[in-house]
Amino acid sequence: MKRRPPFRTETMRLLSAAVRFFLLIFWLWLIYCSAVWARSWSYHYVPMSPKPSPEAGAATPTPPVSEQYSTAVFLKRAIISDLAVYVRDTNLGTYAPSADHSQYVVSRLLPFDQMNSPEALSILASLSGYYLGRRGEKLYDCLSLRKGKKIEPYLAQYLRNGNSECAQELGPSFVNPSAALDGNALCPSNRKQAERLARLISEIDSGESCSDNDLTTIRTASGAPAANKQ
Repeated sequence: MKRRPPFRTETMRLLSAAVRFFLLIFWLWLIYCSAVWARSWSYHYVPMSPKPSPEAGAATPTPPVSEQYSTAVFLKRAIISDLAVYVRDTNLGTYAPSADHSQYVVSRLLPFDQMNSPEALSILASLSGYYLGRRGEKLYDCLSLRKGKKIEPYLAQYLRNGNSECAQELGPSFVNPSAALDGNALCPSNRKQAERLARLISEIDSGESCSDNDLTTIRTASGAPAANKQ
């Protein structure tokens, strides 16, 4: 006759199984919430100008940060966080692709069309170090051509010096190709970045442009709403 385990041993085994089940549920909940948070936090964000440091004296006032700069920083962070979550969850098999993904990226790129301050142009140029998806890339090229000579010095800077921001900020796993981006890496190689920048600069120098109709076509194809005029 098989001997039954002591009551205390059986109780500990059941408790251990319950703890493992709870930890699994908690881990899945964290993955779900991180994806939802990354998409939702930007809808409630209101850009604020930083307050001067208490240590700053009257002789050295803190220069004001332009509204375009704070908005551009926010838009860039929203784009990158959304793409990073999208790539990570697709690689883990926990994300179901949806038609609104390219719409999200395009809708946050569109406001850059109305921003021409040096700070905003610099931030837009820095996004050349990321792969923004098929429609996002098309819109980025269009915006760069519309900026023309105004953005060319910032693009040329990254062509000369490279842009390793993506891998440094997101980590080496995003250097690998991903099915989320049609086999492209969110962080392109230096060679791909250089090829893209050289092409854009060449097109700007040759006088190529992207018309309002071209911009509208890209926006409409993604389903994104029109950007508000500033």
